[in-house]
Amino acid sequence: MTISTDRILGALLGTAVGDALGMPIEGLSHQNVRTYYKGIKEYRDDDQRGDLDAGQWTDDTQMTFALVRALTDHPNPDEWPAAVADEYVALRSDARRWGQTSTAAIDRLADGTSPAQSGTPDRASDGAAMRATPLGVWWAATQVDRDEAFAALRPVLSVTHRHPAALAAGWGQAYAVRTLLSLDSLDSFDRPTFWSGLVDATSWAERQLEGDHRISDRLRSLEEIIDSFPLDLRDACDGVGVRADEAWPFACAMVARRPHLLENTLLSGINVGGDADTTGAMMGAMLGALHGWSSFPGEWKEGLEAADRLQREAEAFGKAIS
Repeated sequence: MTISTDRILGALLGTAVGDALGMPIEGLSHQNVRTYYKGIKEYRDDDQRGDLDAGQWTDDTQMTFALVRALTDHPNPDEWPAAVADEYVALRSDARRWGQTSTAAIDRLADGTSPAQSGTPDRASDGAAMRATPLGVWWAATQVDRDEAFAALRPVLSVTHRHPAALAAGWGQAYAVRTLLSLDSLDSFDRPTFWSGLVDATSWAERQLEGDHRISDRLRSLEEIIDSFPLDLRDACDGVGVRADEAWPFACAMVARRPHLLENTLLSGINVGGDADTTGAMMGAMLGALHGWSSFPGEWKEGLEAADRLQREAEAFGKAIS
């Protein structure tokens, strides 16, 4: 299948845009987002932590583009886990807000532990989902079947995450991006079909793992309330924290709720607060896959950190898998 470069760029650079927009309010409640920032409408400095400036991104983008580089240089999926591990370790000197799971896993990798042995199995964090977008792009371009895709994706996601819920969310994000890239146009989006596909895909993945059904259960619980006010979606996801069954299902529901409104949907989801940089990254990837990079506002493109480099890497990846 031939996918337009614009939509590949949208998925990958959309990750960075959503990450950078949510960066200053990561971890804040919705009330504090309103109190301290009056709502995020553009890139802002992180006034609370003071570590990152407007337009800069966090580990979500670091890890995503590390994966992009590894997949570009290694067309054989059997080589991906080791190549991805090397790219992650190379980021240690510039680690940005790495969570406990990623930090522990990458420290083990740096100490010589194999990818299959790394990770923290008892933390169902959303780290696997936040960086799975390149895998979804590869899947859409290659059109391999579900079993072959799972065999290729699972070892890559397991480099840093082994909890079955984290892996199921990562698989779900890859499936969502692949599905959106495969649509002929924005008008082809059908919410019931998209949502039932997410439920089926995550349920199947959970059966291949250890039978932890929290991801598919959360998706089912959101199905009837997608059109509710975003704060209700936040409450239904227990505050949109770092857990895989909170942040990723919320991101999917926000995109499914208003897929045709790129700016409004992305900002509405980010301003709910919680793990805002990660929900922003995942929503930005899905919306970018659907709309394309050309649909993002000019000020978001121009103000994004290292946008030229990210675009070159995304274009090289697109060529490598086409």
